[in-house]
Amino acid sequence: MIINYSISFEALDQFVLRFNKDQETIGTQVRQSMTATAREVIKIYGASLVKLHKVTPLDACNLPSLRTNNMQLATITRASDRTIRRHIKRLLKCGILIEKIWHGSHSSYELFINPKILWINGVGSVDKVKDKEKDSEKLKTENQGIKNNRGTKCPHSYTNKKTNKRNNRIIGVDKLQNSWDVNFDKDLNRTEKTRRKDLLKEDARRKDAWREKTEIDEKTAQGRQTSAENIEIGASRKGNEPFCNASRHAFLSKYVHELWGLAKEVLYKDVWLNKRQCNIALSLLYQWYEPVSEENIVHAHKIYVDRIHLVVRYINKDPEHRFVTLPYLYFDPTNEEGFKGTMPWYQADKKHKEGLKLKKILQEEIRKFKNNEKKDTAEARPRLAVYRECEQRIDKLGIPKLLSKFYAAVMKPKST
Repeated sequence: MIINYSISFEALDQFVLRFNKDQETIGTQVRQSMTATAREVIKIYGASLVKLHKVTPLDACNLPSLRTNNMQLATITRASDRTIRRHIKRLLKCGILIEKIWHGSHSSYELFINPKILWINGVGSVDKVKDKEKDSEKLKTENQGIKNNRGTKCPHSYTNKKTNKRNNRIIGVDKLQNSWDVNFDKDLNRTEKTRRKDLLKEDARRKDAWREKTEIDEKTAQGRQTSAENIEIGASRKGNEPFCNASRHAFLSKYVHELWGLAKEVLYKDVWLNKRQCNIALSLLYQWYEPVSEENIVHAHKIYVDRIHLVVRYINKDPEHRFVTLPYLYFDPTNEEGFKGTMPWYQADKKHKEGLKLKKILQEEIRKFKNNEKKDTAEARPRLAVYRECEQRIDKLGIPKLLSKFYAAVMKPKST
């Protein structure tokens, strides 16, 4: 085995970790899938070095390139051709691959891997064999023969014990003889414990960054949200009261979902709401319908619909500066600046519409009396009869001010 994969993969992980720490955004970091592609490239390169080493000895200072193609890497990694091209581009940018030589669309390209990542095992041993052969040629003929080894043939264990434990001194000598001949990055001398701490810190940093982007203000929403599951399964409770029966819950849920569908369509048309926010809105709207009796539920629902349309009219007057807050704030029954604050709008609008209706009735009666006055005597109805009809209709409204306006309009003295 020319390349020691375990140490090379550890070096690759350390290299990726250091590179990702220097990146400001997640989009420019080396992802786990890209690291997996780099590992497969190292495996293929190790297999190719074994074949080349059988033909000619390898030179540590001038290692050959790896000839491969996207189809081969895609088959090994079980990814698409486009994914492999994107991974190779990112690996070249971060420095895991130092060069790519393109030979055309119908030929394999060459890849050069960063030598700091590879731990070459077999290259140094080849040089040592050559040196030993040269030294043996310089010796005298009588010294080149094989001498009998009179050393002990006992195994690496104490003879006076039967524990099969190796002698610590012999183990130290064996480790020294099997030490690596190629220098490596000093950062790899860190223990596995230190490396694990670094990975845990990096993972914690990423989780904190993600939490800051997606977390909703739980403090303001706390105490206002009833269980979203209760809305779906048919249970709701207020204080220490028992759960309402399933039939009433189904009855109320029908109007709750209908009102929320209208609000989401007209108030949050261009706003993306996740499932949790929708569940909060349903639970808050349920609190608006819960105290209403079944006899008045239709009337209350109509009022809620009218209030939402009033908000839409208010926003359409100045859409650049007017907007509606998120449902967990807007539909909160305790928020005076939310949906609760639209009740005075509804009352004022209702009063205005009633005033227009009364004004319309008054104008119709005045027009009726004056049109009868304009007709010929033969075609016109009795003046007093028409006057009494108009007077009685206006008097039924119970507003003396309207009756006074009618008298002032029809009893004006004619100009001479």
